[in-house]
Amino acid sequence: MKIFFMKISSLTACGRILMSLAIFWSVSAQARSLGTSSNDSSVANTTATTVTVIGELDAPINMTSDEILGPTPYKHFVAHNKTMTCTADEHARPFNNQIRGVNLGGWMVLEPWITPSLFYQFLSGRENSTAFDTYSFCKVLGAKEANRQLRNHWDRWVTEEIIEELAKSGAVNSLRLPVGDYMYQPYGPYVGCFDGALEYIDSLLDWAYSNGLTVLFDIHTMKDSQNGFDNSGQGLGFQWTSALSAEYVDQISFQHWPIRDAKWMGHFDQEKAEYSYINRENIQHSLDVIQKIVDLYSGHPAVLGLEPVNEPWQYTPIEELKRFYW
Repeated sequence: MKIFFMKISSLTACGRILMSLAIFWSVSAQARSLGTSSNDSSVANTTATTVTVIGELDAPINMTSDEILGPTPYKHFVAHNKTMTCTADEHARPFNNQIRGVNLGGWMVLEPWITPSLFYQFLSGRENSTAFDTYSFCKVLGAKEANRQLRNHWDRWVTEEIIEELAKSGAVNSLRLPVGDYMYQPYGPYVGCFDGALEYIDSLLDWAYSNGLTVLFDIHTMKDSQNGFDNSGQGLGFQWTSALSAEYVDQISFQHWPIRDAKWMGHFDQEKAEYSYINRENIQHSLDVIQKIVDLYSGHPAVLGLEPVNEPWQYTPIEELKRFYW
């Protein structure tokens, strides 16, 4: 049996995303063939980059970034780096099977409309003591108390019995699993808040495999938000209007949607509706998270694949986003 392995010395966004997904798909395909159940900084530049690959890459072992700009033949597809497209993609074949999936939303990424009971406790809070997303949930409660409440939530929201019931129904053959970047590389109020979360992920993968279901990882959150909404982990770009409303009613109020912001890729100019600079550190953080997820789960037979980012908003610089995916 041949399994795709790789060792990264220094890799650009292009190579890391492409090769990471290659590992997921190649190992998953190998598992299927054995009868088991399964399912970024900037693009290469003129600086020399060394990539050491062990296994099924048909390209030269040592490539400079200039060489990477040409077509790169992998075992299951050919990557055209200039256009950021692929041909002869054999990875698409498993996806020709009909996927009947359900989303495990509200488990590892909190959204008040999905799990309102976790947020009822903040109804009487003021502006500095009200949580409305995962970020503020951890910040307002503090890591210790938030983690206590989250563990209770994780124990009850998705259970082995629920997974078994889904499998027995015959209506579902795949699970989409939203995860937070903060679970794999914590920062800010997330530090300590999501302790133990990865143990639950391990259990879910085993439950899915035991019941013949696949799991599609979805990185639902990006550092500083990719769309400004609570589903990105941190809602950004809203204004408290409580003082203006006090004349009519003593109630906490705010406006959000018309002035939302997304700072994952950099600073957004609200007047010009464009990004004035690109935040390479944030993008690199996301790439590092992707690599960690690949390293942890690429060998698990239940894994179907990985969504690198969920719902980046419409103002995301398209060329930067393409490079990130590539």
